Amino acid sequence: MKYFLTKYETITRTEKVQYEIEVPENIKSKKKYADNQIQENNYQSHKILDIVDSELMDEEIIDFRIKSA
Repeated sequence: MKYFLTKYETITRTEKVQYEIEVPENIKSKKKYADNQIQENNYQSHKILDIVDSELMDEEIIDFRIKSA
């Protein structure tokens, strides 16, 4: 017989993320400008390249039931 176990899980993880940012030509400190744009959520797109590390911090079982046919 199959069951469903449903839980809330609190997980911390470290992600390697790549952002696409448009930087004007006249900006001298391009890396600093790009970092500021990311902090302000001002970027065209982003992609998670890798999950470097993750750790389960807390979990709570909220439901356990039989899987119906």
